[in-house]
Amino acid sequence: MTKTTPLVEQLRGLSRPERRSRVEELARSEFRTALLMSEGEEIPLDQNYFDLGLTSLRVTEIKQRLEAQLGCAIDTAVLFAVPTLARLVEYLQNEILPTLTGESTASEGRGAGTVPPARKALITDLLNDLYRD
Repeated sequence: MTKTTPLVEQLRGLSRPERRSRVEELARSEFRTALLMSEGEEIPLDQNYFDLGLTSLRVTEIKQRLEAQLGCAIDTAVLFAVPTLARLVEYLQNEILPTLTGESTASEGRGAGTVPPARKALITDLLNDLYRD
């Protein structure tokens, strides 16, 4: 699933640092909403978001809202492999935004946000077990 959204159009007009800032702001807003926090409350970038009180269901809801705003799929394994807001923003900045905005990537192959296949398979199995009927 990839489509151009108003947010992606806005991001295309920004420099790379401005894009990162905008995506971080978006992610923080989604996490604040899920945690029932006010706009003024700060969310630490490097703290495990499960330690902040999020559940796997809430993280999946955040993922779905981010996907809708960005118009693309976000790898679920990334959200569970290293569950910090900093890691999610890094993944979005380095793996998702270049594709959406047409920015060329500086490196080929395995990027900073990529989850190793073995870990991805493990996380997928755990999620399947968790959400099995």
